[in-house]
Amino acid sequence: MKKSIKWSLKVIAVLVLAMMAINYFDIDDKLYDEYLSLTLSAEQQADAIRLNEYELEAGPLKLAEAGDQVSGVTWSPVTHSLYVVARGDNAINVLEYDQQGSLKRKLTSNLNADVEGIAWVGGNRFIIVNERQQELLLVDIKPNAKTIDFSDAPTFTFGVGAAGNKGFEGIAWDPDTNSVYVLKERDPIQIYRIDGFTEQGTNRKLAITEQEAMRESLRLFNRDLSGMHYDSVSGHFLVLSDESHSLTELDESGSAVSVMELEKGWQGLKNTIEQPEGVAMDRQGTVYIVGEPNDLYIFKK
Repeated sequence: MKKSIKWSLKVIAVLVLAMMAINYFDIDDKLYDEYLSLTLSAEQQADAIRLNEYELEAGPLKLAEAGDQVSGVTWSPVTHSLYVVARGDNAINVLEYDQQGSLKRKLTSNLNADVEGIAWVGGNRFIIVNERQQELLLVDIKPNAKTIDFSDAPTFTFGVGAAGNKGFEGIAWDPDTNSVYVLKERDPIQIYRIDGFTEQGTNRKLAITEQEAMRESLRLFNRDLSGMHYDSVSGHFLVLSDESHSLTELDESGSAVSVMELEKGWQGLKNTIEQPEGVAMDRQGTVYIVGEPNDLYIFKK
């Protein structure tokens, strides 16, 4: 009985310290790791990607021809490429890179928007996020294309309160359910699941649900949300925070099960990733993070 009480008090103490740290100090993720190790079940720990075990493999690598406003990244297992979205002078650009960050092609477009995310959604199809308009755009990017025409792209828009530059910030696709997940950056942070948008035909039905469990797990230790990825191997989500300089792993129930610290001295980083904007993972488990102005970081376990 005494051991049980002692253990409970230890967990509570770590949680209280972590909650204080997120507001006042830069040691929240150290405490968070300790908190997770004390509160996760053996099954949760066994299934976890374990982001805390990752180390920097390369980076920061400069993304050629990306400009200075890189805002999202996704991985395509079809082309074995990273697709990065960036704002140009008059319209957005989508750039394709190999796994080492070398440029394969640059696609210009006719869309002038505040883009903040991109997600591969099967085949040659991608969804691009327009933050200020709270809009999703579904486009085909053919293997040999040099331009992207958004004129007739299917779109989906819905209001989630005052947006401005605190609207949709990141996006992920779950191929198992064909669901799209969208992040609202902050005030408050939120995650929405959208079903039906990627389906073909005129009889599709759209459904939107708030992911409350995921939100509650993230809001404890993240000041904002800036990027997201769904890993079909583990069935877990990776969620990036710009202001908190961290990457959090959520399991199927929405519980946080591991965290990667993106500050100097952690994960092999010599300097803090100041503005992490997008995250992706390939089928081998390599994690890619892009940030402004035009940086790519590659992490491996």
